[in-house]
Amino acid sequence: MDTTRTINPGMNPGTNASSAAAGAATRAHDALDATVDKVAPAVNRMVDKAHDTIDRVAQSAGPAADTVQSAVREATDKSARFADACASSIRDQPIKAVVSALAVGYVIGRLMR
Repeated sequence: MDTTRTINPGMNPGTNASSAAAGAATRAHDALDATVDKVAPAVNRMVDKAHDTIDRVAQSAGPAADTVQSAVREATDKSARFADACASSIRDQPIKAVVSALAVGYVIGRLMR
C-alpha cells in the first residue's frame, strides 16, 4: 500500500508538501494581520482613555498635595504654640505644674489596676 497516496492523495512528496506548508503559513499570517486590524482601533481607544485618566489624576493630585501640605503646616504651628503655652505655664507656676502632674499620675495609676 502506498502511504503517500493514502494520506495525501494527488500530492507528490516534497514539493507539494512545501507548497502546502507555505500556503498555510501565508493564510495564518493573513488571518493574524486581519485580526490585528480589527483589534487595533479598540486597543487605541483603551490607550487614549488610560492617558486621559492619568492626566485627570495628575491634575487632581497637585491641589490635593497642596491641601495636605497646608494642613501639616497648620498642625505643626498649632503644636508648637501649644508646647510654648505649656512651657510658659510651667515656668509661671512650677509648683502647680508638679502637683498637677502628680495628681494625674496617681489617677492613671489607680485606673490601671
